[in-house]
Amino acid sequence: MSSLENMLKVIDAFSEEAPVWTVDQLVEGLATSRSTIYRYVKELREAGFLAAVGGGGYILGPRIIELDRQIRHCDPLLTLGRELVTAILPHVGEGIVFICGLLGDDVISVYRRENPNSLDISYSRGRPMPLFRGSASRIILAHLPERRLMKLFLTHRRDIGEAGLGGEWDEFRINLKEIREHPYLSSRAQVDQGVFALSAPVFDGYGNILASLTLAMPEARADTESMEVLAAIIVGGAKCLGGSIAELAEKAGARAARAPAPIRRAV
Repeated sequence: MSSLENMLKVIDAFSEEAPVWTVDQLVEGLATSRSTIYRYVKELREAGFLAAVGGGGYILGPRIIELDRQIRHCDPLLTLGRELVTAILPHVGEGIVFICGLLGDDVISVYRRENPNSLDISYSRGRPMPLFRGSASRIILAHLPERRLMKLFLTHRRDIGEAGLGGEWDEFRINLKEIREHPYLSSRAQVDQGVFALSAPVFDGYGNILASLTLAMPEARADTESMEVLAAIIVGGAKCLGGSIAELAEKAGARAARAPAPIRRAV
């Protein structure tokens, strides 16, 4: 593992449950030498990723806020996704529409909006969620490359089995193949009690999985209404979002191809 990866572990240590860390706590929590932690903290503080709060404690720094602003304005999944969700929200009734992307071995909600509802769901923006439970996560999982799936199975075999996706590799692979054969996936109370969800995959222009688009609603609504119309809206929305991102990427590539070559100066 590179020194950069190890340094990023310092940032990953900060959470809602543990927003303040001292050097001693980081040394113990990350099982890293004191001199290394001191160096990481110094570099992260100078770059604005950490800030001192007195008493030897540190919190996440203002550079995080700057990056959050940048991603809100520059990330196509977020900017185009915001437009898409705004457009389909009036047509889905009671519930929450949100977009999730992949983050390591988890998924993370990048945007959500809602119509009036009584739901309390865990998929809030920026919060990592399990990759093996819930339609929003599983629809992404099912479309990952097989090499990545094998690595996930070897690393998280117990979690995969407990999630009902298979205790053996062949069973796991077959279950995911079955998910891929359908344009959307539904789930019932896999992450939050009382919640029914419909999710569709979002692909880039090359067929690679980018994200998922999900409608979450009360289970009672799913028991009394036909879900086919709502599923069609989510599937269509996911295709539209993927197409818009692919078009944006194609235009960016065309601009780069037309850019003049750099002038070489004689030496």
